[in-house]
Amino acid sequence: MAALFSRAETGAPPYVAFDILIMLALVLLIAMLLPALLSRSVHRMKTWFNLVVVCIVYCISFLLLLGHQSGPEPPLQLCIFQAGLIYAGPTAVAAAGFVFVVELYLRLSSTLSASQVNERHVTVLLCISPLAHSIVFWVAIFTGISEGGSRVQRGPGGLYCDIASSTPTLTNGISVIVFVLMMIVVEIYTVVYLFRKRSALKVVEPVEGSFPLSLFIRTACYTLAGALSIILVVILNSPGSEKAIFESDFMAIIPLFVALVFGSQRDIIGVYMFWKKKNPNQIDKV
Repeated sequence: MAALFSRAETGAPPYVAFDILIMLALVLLIAMLLPALLSRSVHRMKTWFNLVVVCIVYCISFLLLLGHQSGPEPPLQLCIFQAGLIYAGPTAVAAAGFVFVVELYLRLSSTLSASQVNERHVTVLLCISPLAHSIVFWVAIFTGISEGGSRVQRGPGGLYCDIASSTPTLTNGISVIVFVLMMIVVEIYTVVYLFRKRSALKVVEPVEGSFPLSLFIRTACYTLAGALSIILVVILNSPGSEKAIFESDFMAIIPLFVALVFGSQRDIIGVYMFWKKKNPNQIDKV
């Protein structure tokens, strides 16, 4: 990790390490998504797919500037479009994490109470991420095209396009903080709920096997990625010449963290370890 922060001293362009991290995250996310789509042994919640797809879009938005990260300025239309996606990305990831935690609680509580989850509620949850993304995206776009697009330019280091205005930054920052705080509140509520239902959990978990404790550990780890988003917001609003390079590391680590946390479950890894005999009873349901 230290190499990332000192890469400016090595003579390599700052965007090289950043692009590698983003590409690595994208490959891992796709590798995590394919088994859930194609394998009968991998079962995931709808909001899990939502989270993965949002992170994939997040990675792709940074790669739109490939070939234009050095030399002449990129086309203005491309720069404005990418800047809108960049500002909306952290908000969409935070929103996707929030709805994932909410559905996880709904599934868990329904299992312990022997009831059914209202799928309409889940459908409503799935609308939150694209709605939040659209709001921040269009705020950034309209800010960028004001004054003839003079506020939009390639950022320091050639990492991505930026908008010289506090409006999209504040919109993104406030949205991220709100979603991350709500996610933490839901997780705390879930822990309290589990503690109160611990006797029922001992009976249900061995039978259902749908909500192992490892899942909550992974979800808690994902919350750390949300905390990184808050740090990112602070960096976005802090002065300093090193801001762009330092900030980029956190922006690249967020989807990579998601891929490592949720892509390392046994059933997904088992799909790729095709030479080993599969145990049909070992199925992680998320």
